[in-house]
Amino acid sequence: MKRLLFGLPLVLTVTSLLAQTDSPTPADLSGAAAAGIFGGVCIFQIIMIAIWLFVAIWIMRDAKKRNSPNATLVTVLGWLVWPVGLIVHLITRPKTIPGGPNP
Repeated sequence: MKRLLFGLPLVLTVTSLLAQTDSPTPADLSGAAAAGIFGGVCIFQIIMIAIWLFVAIWIMRDAKKRNSPNATLVTVLGWLVWPVGLIVHLITRPKTIPGGPNP
């Protein structure tokens, strides 16, 4: 009886492996498609977060470097709503950098 109990996991493993199908079912394919779409969405969101951080930090540094009179406004807009903050900063920023060559 003990020998039968020791061999039972092997028998159950072999039978479950033999019961596997060779071709994926439509349910398996839909799960793979959903996982692929989810992975693509996650990558897109990570890229958008990286762009948001880059633009917000650039706005903050550029506004301080140019001594912009509305540096606080564009910095806050850049962190909260980056497209609006970027547009406002590009429209209202001073054209020259203090201490730099004047065009």
